[in-house]
Amino acid sequence: MRNLLARKPDTVVLLLAAYFVVAIVVRLLVPNGLRVDESQQAFFSQWLVAGYDTQPPLYNWFQATVVSVFGLSIATIASAKNLVLFLLFLSYYKLAKLVLDDRLFAAIATLSLFTIPQVFWQAQRDLTHTVAQMLMINLFIYSIIKTLKAPSLFSYVMIGATLGLGMLSKYNFSLVASGALIAVLLHPEGLKRLLDRRFLMSLAIAVVIFLPHGLWLLDNVSLAATRTLNTMAQEAPSGAFAKLIKGPTEFFGQILVIIAPLVAVYAIIFGKKFLRNLRPTTVWAHFFDTIFLAIGLQVLLLVFAIGITSMRDRWVLPFLFLMPIAFCLKMQARGIRAEDFAKRFFVVPLAVMIVAPSLVFVRANVPTLFGRPEAYNAPYEEFVSKILAEEGKRPGLVLTDGWVASGNMHLQLPEVPTLCTFFGNLEVDYEWSAEKPILAVWLTSQEASALQPDLAAWVQKNLGPQYPAVAVKHMSVGYVRGRAEDQRLFSYAWIYPREPS
Repeated sequence: MRNLLARKPDTVVLLLAAYFVVAIVVRLLVPNGLRVDESQQAFFSQWLVAGYDTQPPLYNWFQATVVSVFGLSIATIASAKNLVLFLLFLSYYKLAKLVLDDRLFAAIATLSLFTIPQVFWQAQRDLTHTVAQMLMINLFIYSIIKTLKAPSLFSYVMIGATLGLGMLSKYNFSLVASGALIAVLLHPEGLKRLLDRRFLMSLAIAVVIFLPHGLWLLDNVSLAATRTLNTMAQEAPSGAFAKLIKGPTEFFGQILVIIAPLVAVYAIIFGKKFLRNLRPTTVWAHFFDTIFLAIGLQVLLLVFAIGITSMRDRWVLPFLFLMPIAFCLKMQARGIRAEDFAKRFFVVPLAVMIVAPSLVFVRANVPTLFGRPEAYNAPYEEFVSKILAEEGKRPGLVLTDGWVASGNMHLQLPEVPTLCTFFGNLEVDYEWSAEKPILAVWLTSQEASALQPDLAAWVQKNLGPQYPAVAVKHMSVGYVRGRAEDQRLFSYAWIYPREPS
């Protein structure tokens, strides 16, 4: 494969397609417990609405559309995710070829994403909105560069479409858009392209695409922003000066975590030639460097302006994943020949492409090797089977207090509406009768005699005061393929209609 890639770099497309097909198969071969983001998508798939929670709705709309056509299953969740990942890598390769003269360098840049753990590991297992955002960033930057090189009506339409869709992927896409605007202004042809009347059409298209969600956002600013801002302020030190230091430290720390493996691999493979050639050298190298710098300055301004003290790598990743293209631009401009290093470099991503899915498979199917089971091994299927057999009825509504339980329960009972008190803004029609009672389910570490408080509040508000107390049951179920002592405690209650007292 190394020799084939070195001779025919476009083979990388077929390699990536095969890899993500394998990823789907691996997901189908592990237990069917849903991880956090998978659970959220399974739960949200019940709705196609203008807004859901703290994230824009682009990926939710995509997943809900897939489910509406093919039904809810592990296959539809895994296929949707891996299709977006494949398009992310494919668009990355197309973007790299647009600015790199040597297709071999474009293949190196694309497969370099397999040196970034947040891409080849986290994005595969958890990330949804971030993956959609990175895809939109690729397409947005691609459309800008096409316009700078050879403007056309289509390229301006593409700018507007990708800008609008990008803003529907994650709100911090706006930082990328601002950084790209500055890079365009500093490009020799940039001002001319911005003054073209077709650019107004681009802006109009973007506004039209974002408008339905934008109107929802105006009415739900608190819902969309409060939880994220609270997360960003977690573990904040008490002193003002300490807060001032912690935010930038977190930001630069995440930058280091994300790009350190990439830089290490490049330093080993390309040696001193790589380390000596990091200065911008061409128009496109300057273009990408300007985007990175502009985004970094904007993030620091936000850190100081709103007091961000906690930052996750998934938030920073979209600002840095284009770095391999920038590195390859610099090396190409300095005369480094890709063919001199390609075969040696390809060993790394090819090894990762074997190890990563293998580790997912082994980790989920032999969890005892790793000390404890993980989310894939959660025994929702056995739990649901047991309580349905015990009660002799199927619920008309499943009620939970967290989206991990919500998504997993909806996967097991896809024909039953599911509500989650954490997302109080999302409602669903349901049937409630003696033959179809409400099933309340929540996860707990110890048995209790009453409903979880949020669930109790929902019952009082929506079912009436004649439900001051509900009989609560508990069931401990062993994790799939776990040890005998690996148990998941479920609390649940069947709620039947009562006559008003």
